[in-house]
Amino acid sequence: MTDASISSTLEQLLAQNQRILLLQGPFGSFFTQFSDWLSQHDKTIFKLNFNSGDELFYSNKLPRTFSYRDTYQAFPAFLSAFLAEHQIDGIVCFGDSRPYHIVAKQLADENGLDFWAFEEGYFRPFYVTLEKSGVNAYSPLPRDADFFQTAFPGLRQQEYHEPPPVRGGFLPMAKCAISYYLITNLRRKSYPHYIRHRIIGLTHYTRAWVLSGIKRAVYMLQDHQFGRNVANGKYGKFYILPLQVFNDSQVRVHSDFSSVRNFLIHILTSFATHAPDDINLIVKHHPMDRGFTDYRKYINRFIKKHPKLKGRIFYVHDAPLPVFLRYGLGMVTLNSTSGLSALIHHMPVKVIGRASYDIPGITFQGSLAEFWKHPTPPDKELFHAYRMYHINVTQINGSFYSEVRLPQIESDGITQTGQKHFDPV
Repeated sequence: MTDASISSTLEQLLAQNQRILLLQGPFGSFFTQFSDWLSQHDKTIFKLNFNSGDELFYSNKLPRTFSYRDTYQAFPAFLSAFLAEHQIDGIVCFGDSRPYHIVAKQLADENGLDFWAFEEGYFRPFYVTLEKSGVNAYSPLPRDADFFQTAFPGLRQQEYHEPPPVRGGFLPMAKCAISYYLITNLRRKSYPHYIRHRIIGLTHYTRAWVLSGIKRAVYMLQDHQFGRNVANGKYGKFYILPLQVFNDSQVRVHSDFSSVRNFLIHILTSFATHAPDDINLIVKHHPMDRGFTDYRKYINRFIKKHPKLKGRIFYVHDAPLPVFLRYGLGMVTLNSTSGLSALIHHMPVKVIGRASYDIPGITFQGSLAEFWKHPTPPDKELFHAYRMYHINVTQINGSFYSEVRLPQIESDGITQTGQKHFDPV
């Protein structure tokens, strides 16, 4: 690494931290593999497990692994003492909005410790994310075009290349999740005070995933035809509205809406009031939410109250997103990473919630009412600088549920591509 180049968050973590505490990771064995990688770079690793699912994928038999079984109310005092006793200088977790991770972030800030958060990739499908201090709208990166344009000359890779494909998708994630929830429920007495960040009942998820499979089979043919009709211009000029998972922290934490349904009604109301009469709106259901929620009745009810919208609002599930990005006028999103996919296609994007990519010059900064009439595409050079900054700094090639390709970082700072293959269960 030359002095002029900007180091990745993985390199920064290795340079800044020696004694590292891992909290909850993603489903699967990624944190075990990550711990091994850190150990290979001479770091001392500690781990806290909060339930039997955590323990399944990161065994309590591993060195410096501890179980937290007390109440959530007692956790701040416990963690504060733990950090001091073991001289922790860095904390790593998956998702910065889980109850225990919120406490950890606060204590890290109070004690001058580094806090690192993994998240699903900003530029999916073949990346995962690692940022310092927080992810998504908690990202510390400036919402300032000058920052990314100034940083661009210092990036190692300045031209975009397709990342190596990684096996992923729904099935590997579901395999990990089923194992996690099963053991967590069967052995819940081992961690009687565990505070869950979402519904954890295996029956709940199994029912939803079975329903999701049925719906996918039902919708497949009609949504495939819908996509072909879009490409053929059957639906005229349109905007795309991608919905998010009903319990996504992006909705709960990074927006002023209490639910995806309320967000949907808000957008429909604005569209009915301000959109030109020759413009249509395509509402796309999130594929991971297929078995949990259905918004058709709310859409139909809204259209009934606003008859002029009949034949102008379309609700789809499995039509591929790229076809909408190629032919649509623009996208309205709460704060989904779908917005980044739209920007890659040079599509105008209006963010309604709080998103790290909601930057003047990249996303539309006027009102939603104005957006329906005068969508403005992103500045291509600015967005390229933004995208390449993340690919160089915060993005790691891989999938948490199959493989993450962690680099081999030499003592002189030179990064060589490495690869970790693992069975997630």
